[in-house]
Amino acid sequence: MKGMKKLGWLGLLLVLPVLAQATTATFSALTVREVGNFLSNLPAGNWYMLLPAAAKQQMDAMDVFILDVREPNEFQAERIQGAVNIPIRDLPKRVGELPKGKPIIVYCGGGHRGAMALVFLRGQGYNVVNINGGIKGWKDAGLPVVK
Repeated sequence: MKGMKKLGWLGLLLVLPVLAQATTATFSALTVREVGNFLSNLPAGNWYMLLPAAAKQQMDAMDVFILDVREPNEFQAERIQGAVNIPIRDLPKRVGELPKGKPIIVYCGGGHRGAMALVFLRGQGYNVVNINGGIKGWKDAGLPVVK
């Protein structure tokens, strides 16, 4: 139980920079309650993370939306085939561009920005998972990138 509380605080710290980009200067009670509900209902185990090989299997087996939340210059240098780039700081403004009825696999450089995007998008009702280790973990697993 104590570990879950620490995890809850960590999750809140991850989501705050994303929420700070929202158009309002303060958070409504509804926003705070919804974030709290999300954090208190995190599943035991993987916290919506996929190992790179499992993410690749899911990409090959089903129609998924691949979301890269890195900066445009990082995306141009290398990316996962088929990914769409929406930098994490633009995600609150561009969330309407994401498909509601399709699973989303998100990634960044090493996992941090992807985790923030995951918390934000889960709070918006999206079916999203994050690639463990980001594109670095993807490449370390020997999986292909587009340059």
